[in-house]
Parts: sequence; structure tokens; C-alpha cells
Amino acid sequence: MKTLHTMLRKDTGRLAQNLVRSELLSEPGVMTVSFESSRNRLSIEYDSAVVDDSRLMLIIRRYGVCAEPPPPRRGAALGNG
Repeated sequence: MKTLHTMLRKDTGRLAQNLVRSELLSEPGVMTVSFESSRNRLSIEYDSAVVDDSRLMLIIRRYGVCAEPPPPRRGAALGNG
């Protein structure tokens, strides 16, 4: 199992979150979808033997979800990275 931390492209409220969650759960290989403390962030746990990373990215984009960018490296903004 792998976990992908993502976010909805825009905050559309609880009803839309639940619809996105149920649609993602209907996809083969997606095991759990849980919302994090921030309103538009969610974690997707999936079986990488069933759905590979590139296919998962296509699936999440279909539902208005995007992968979170990695956090900036410390000092990168100053050119020290």
C-alpha cells in the first residue's frame, strides 16, 4: 500500500468532498480516502499493484484533485539549496 497526499483544486464544501471521496473509492486499487485537518486536503491510500502512480494521477485529476507539490528545501529560496 502507498499513500498519496493531495488537495482539491478549490474548496467546494463538505458535500463535494464526500462526492469526490466516494468517486475515488469506486476506482480499482483505491483503498481509503480520508480528509485531513485542512478542509481541502485528503490522503489517498492505494494498492500500487493494482493502479500505478501515473494511472492514479489521471484518476485524481478527473475528480479535481491534484498532488501536493513537495515542500521547498530549506534555504532554497535564498539560493543556498
